[in-house]
Amino acid sequence: MKKVNLSPNISTFPMPAAVISVGLGEEANLITLAYVGKVCHDPPIIAVSIRPNRHSYQFIEKYNEFVINYPTIEQLREIDYIGTRSGRDINKWSRLGLTKEEASVVKVPMVKEFPWNMECKVIKRIELGSHVCYFGKVVATHSDPKYVKNEALDPEKFEFPTYIAGNYLEIKKGLLEKHGFSVE
Repeated sequence: MKKVNLSPNISTFPMPAAVISVGLGEEANLITLAYVGKVCHDPPIIAVSIRPNRHSYQFIEKYNEFVINYPTIEQLREIDYIGTRSGRDINKWSRLGLTKEEASVVKVPMVKEFPWNMECKVIKRIELGSHVCYFGKVVATHSDPKYVKNEALDPEKFEFPTYIAGNYLEIKKGLLEKHGFSVE
């Protein structure tokens, strides 16, 4: 198979279209990020990367905590709106009618209308060029009960959009196989 050389900047896999909340009280802001990923199981650690010129950067620096809020596909307009406007100019919470919900561990608010929320405390930051990567220890995870089966997310009900190359994608419903199916 002949392959084509691509720019190293191109992502070759879908990433989550996650909405991150940062800051406290009236200064709390929302930012849509695709640079989000689990990097450790025990303890559970998720990395998020933010450009220093973004409005949200100052709040993650100041408070060293954030919440990852995962909207559904039906909330795609909110995801895009949050990711295409600056909190310097508008209050995204009020503009979109989103509710700040008190988190159980961190002081940063969760987005009540989004069904999945992960509270994180920054344990490390690394400057990586265009972005600063924050490693957040997950200290609490919340889900709307309708998406849970046997104390885990039900993959048959998963409705979360992903992002690749400037496009939002839907993960099609249905399991291919469970992890470990190839073990005899």
